[in-house]
Amino acid sequence: MPETQHTLAASAGSRSRFAAHPFANVPQAELESLNALQGQFNDDTRSHKADLMRGIYQTKDGSPYVFPSVKMARQMLFDDPEWEHEYPASHLGGSGACHMGARFLRKHNEPYESDPERSVYIPAESWVNHPNIFHNAGFSTITLPYYDSFTHSFDFDAFNDALKSAPSQSIVVLQVCGNNPTGCDPSTEQWQRLAQTFRAKQHFAFFDLSYPGFASGSVAKDCMPIRIFDKVGIPLLVAATYGKMLGLYGERVGYLCVSLPTAEAAVRCEQQMKLLARAETGAQPRFGARLVSNILGTPRLKVQWEEDIYRLADDLADRRKKLKIELLRGNSDHDWEFATSQTGMFL
Repeated sequence: MPETQHTLAASAGSRSRFAAHPFANVPQAELESLNALQGQFNDDTRSHKADLMRGIYQTKDGSPYVFPSVKMARQMLFDDPEWEHEYPASHLGGSGACHMGARFLRKHNEPYESDPERSVYIPAESWVNHPNIFHNAGFSTITLPYYDSFTHSFDFDAFNDALKSAPSQSIVVLQVCGNNPTGCDPSTEQWQRLAQTFRAKQHFAFFDLSYPGFASGSVAKDCMPIRIFDKVGIPLLVAATYGKMLGLYGERVGYLCVSLPTAEAAVRCEQQMKLLARAETGAQPRFGARLVSNILGTPRLKVQWEEDIYRLADDLADRRKKLKIELLRGNSDHDWEFATSQTGMFL
């Protein structure tokens, strides 16, 4: 007992010689507006409240929706006697595609290496986490006008003019389809004109691909902007997730693609990506990735998935029609046409 008391006394004495705990004065974080709004919703005790911030596709009664193709792929995996839990073959992929893309550009985009104070350009109406991702990667950001609140549509002229005014070789963040939070995407003709502006200004396109298929019912059709930009030789990066287009939200399955001028450059960039991934997680989880691989690599499952996406987009369009009917019933003097002219998850 005396020895124990002596040890405790020595420890207490040691603590008294230290300064305050290094985390004692960590400032309170200012959460993004969506998180703050979600907190207000959770604190609201009214029984008739409706959560419009879910950001996931659910059944009409609010239950989780599992794609039939995913159920089939999952069963394939469970029935596979060769399935094991070793490290995945690739160091790329995973959930942090935007984060990894931002970090990669911070380290290796030549115009920004020579001028670290250059900003990344993000539409004013974009995913709320985009600025946060680029700020944490060491970039400053500038917003671009995107949405016309009077017409409830994409403001092409304002957006295109802002791109022309931005410094040459700027990084510009673009959502490919199903724009979050406006539901407004450029038309095919507008994408073609934007591609010409990018080419003239030598801008870099940072594509966020989160909702392919949600706008038209076809993943290939919704990915058209990427093909338009690639065809005219615009340097680009695609940060994508399978979370939405396969309903694998909790599995955090994604990928990162970069267009490169030569095979040699591709090898060097992949090496750098592996270093980034190694520093982040070492290796990514495999379960969700294997489900995706089963679906895309098995013709009958791929066909099933394409049907799943088409039905999902058709159901979203039907919900928009019903919403417009109810809005007109409640306020017939207001123009609610945009409820059906917009597409995807957001309104």
